[in-house]
Amino acid sequence: MWSGLQRAMAAVTALFAVSWSMLLVSSGGRLAPAVLATAVVVTALAAVLTVRGALVRLGYGDVWASVGVSLVTEAVFAVERPSLIVVGLRCEPTAVAVLLAIGFGPRRLAWPVSSAVIGAQIAASLPTDGPAAAVQGAWPVLAAAVAAAVLGPLLRTAGARADAAQEQTLTAGATAARAKARREAHHRFQDLLHDEVSSALRAVSMPGIATTQVRQACHSAVDALLRAPAAPGQDADLAALLATLTAGGGPPLSVEVSGAVPVPAEVAEAALGAAAEAVRNAVRHAEAQALKVRLRGDEHGFVLSVADDGVGFSPAGVHVSSMGLRRSVLRRMAAVAGTAEVHSSPGDGTTVRLVWQRARARAVRTGEGRGAVAETPDRMSSIRTAVGDIRRPLAAVCVPYLLATGAVAAIHTVRTPRVSWLMVWYLLLAAVTVALLLRAQKGIGGRAAAAVSAFAVGGAVGSFLVIPTSGIADDTSWPIGAVTPLLTVLVIVRPPWEAVLALVLEQAGVVLVLLAGPPFADSWGESAAKAVPALFAPALGVGMGLAIGQTVARLGAAVMRANAGRAASAAVESARQAREAVHRRRLADLDEEILSFLRRTASGDLSPQASQTRVRARMLDLAVRDELHLPGALGRSTRELLGAARAEGCVVTIQSDADHPPPPDLLRRLLTSALGTKPAPEELVLSVEPRPGALSVGLVTLPGDPERAAALRKALAETSAVVEDGRESTWVEVSTHAGGVAAPSSTGVPIDGDSAVGAAATG
Repeated sequence: MWSGLQRAMAAVTALFAVSWSMLLVSSGGRLAPAVLATAVVVTALAAVLTVRGALVRLGYGDVWASVGVSLVTEAVFAVERPSLIVVGLRCEPTAVAVLLAIGFGPRRLAWPVSSAVIGAQIAASLPTDGPAAAVQGAWPVLAAAVAAAVLGPLLRTAGARADAAQEQTLTAGATAARAKARREAHHRFQDLLHDEVSSALRAVSMPGIATTQVRQACHSAVDALLRAPAAPGQDADLAALLATLTAGGGPPLSVEVSGAVPVPAEVAEAALGAAAEAVRNAVRHAEAQALKVRLRGDEHGFVLSVADDGVGFSPAGVHVSSMGLRRSVLRRMAAVAGTAEVHSSPGDGTTVRLVWQRARARAVRTGEGRGAVAETPDRMSSIRTAVGDIRRPLAAVCVPYLLATGAVAAIHTVRTPRVSWLMVWYLLLAAVTVALLLRAQKGIGGRAAAAVSAFAVGGAVGSFLVIPTSGIADDTSWPIGAVTPLLTVLVIVRPPWEAVLALVLEQAGVVLVLLAGPPFADSWGESAAKAVPALFAPALGVGMGLAIGQTVARLGAAVMRANAGRAASAAVESARQAREAVHRRRLADLDEEILSFLRRTASGDLSPQASQTRVRARMLDLAVRDELHLPGALGRSTRELLGAARAEGCVVTIQSDADHPPPPDLLRRLLTSALGTKPAPEELVLSVEPRPGALSVGLVTLPGDPERAAALRKALAETSAVVEDGRESTWVEVSTHAGGVAAPSSTGVPIDGDSAVGAAATG
């Protein structure tokens, strides 16, 4: 921001250096020695300030130098009264001193110093011009002082607001990344439960499987549970990982690879998990005699296929709630922007084909993040990023000039009634400028900008139909500078060339009008020197606006790129922490029950051949399957109730898509009330059916039991549940609105991930 103010100051002083240089050239040696020396000093100072503002850094020394030169200039003018130094030219050293004092000087001295130099200009003009004309001649400097005083703090405040908004965006991005990571972590844990834990428990519970294979399955499940989630950004060799793939005592498995296949660790984990599930399905269901795994790929992507010669099946007949295919294979690959295809038909075996391409995955990630930060932000987006609401700084610059020009226009309209139409033109111009200023934050269309530019330029050039050409040397030529606020707005919010083109057309039109008549001074050179300050009035605003706008746009673009990097880093770190937290909490919930059982079996503390071990494995496998259907919603105490009911002979059936689990509190009240009444029912059926905007949860116990029905009514008294009881069954139906449903979309976990994770961890 500071750099933008310096460049704007350099643009101002460059114009002033040109105008004073023209005075020196056109004077032809007619300047008094004191006036000549002053003109040389002013020109040199303007040139030095131009270089320092553009390339170095403006400081207190520049402020005091400009103040000294301004005071000396006014003193020389008061003594010499040179006719060649018109009021516009005299305003330039004063304006430089004021802008530097307010923008780059000590804050406590800014206004005292500014008041001193402005007062000196007015005092020097009083003897010849009178009080009214002296004050009127200082209006450009007064407007510049007000604009500078408001603009600096406003830019700093706006920048602070923009920084705060960016911090909020970063926080929101990290929060979204955590939520997404929680969902992914829940999905991953569900996959582990299905692929590793349930498979190991089933191996323990089934007779006829060799003890070494059972213990290997338990050991593999423990390793999978204790393994930390893959860290994004790291690469792993998928080919090397496939070497660990086994058929678990099934048919012969051949693995064919063509060399190293380096892919992101999370992609390797997903592909290996999907391939392992395809192998398990072939072993369990396909009655295959041989299995072949084939990997072809490089750092750009891979194709991994798992083929068996088993009985095959019809993929169209797979139920939507199938865990193996839909979750362990298809969803795993989709989560890393890959694809999975299952080709099979009855009697012809099955081939699972997994495909991942790095370019496609990068495109998917870019598409997901495009709403936050564009790769090449447009100019207005960059400006808004740097200063927030662009209307505030624009108003600080434009409104003082609009008011000052309006006062001057009113004075000249009263003095010269024949130019009253110019006052009407100016009022319309001011109204249009304010309207564009208010519209600046949303953007201004090209046609509207062209139309108002033509109106402004036409009025400024046309004013010389009623204003004598000699008026360009004083405030009579106010219409030339009246377009400054409008062009300043356009040069910032529109492509800069449009405002520059309008400025060039105005300047060219005025010059042509002047050339069409005789010189209004003693020579053409003197006429040009007197005309330049008036012509530079709109150029001053455009130059300052262009310098500030370009600098702010560059700053905003840099901030956006930096924030994009920060957002990506924050998202990655937040996601990593969320994944690890979810994994730890879910693991802690299983530690005392399932994980400890698998550990003891894998280490040989429990014999897989013992009947009580098989019974315990069957019960734990049922608990795992309950968790698969209702992720994070049961809790330890509820699982213990289900286990106790099953031990008494109760047949428990859960019909639920894991993508639509009911609220944990409702589920626990239902099951606690239904199973807390003894004896346990002979059969319990829990169903969850998604409906538009709601879930319908149903519970049926067989046979009917009045006490169980009463307990359910009491537990669900504050809901809209319907509880009915009869001899054959007791049944409950309750609907929950989407706002009270855990993950009513297809996330598979509660929207507020902490609530479900905490529930799973504490029971």
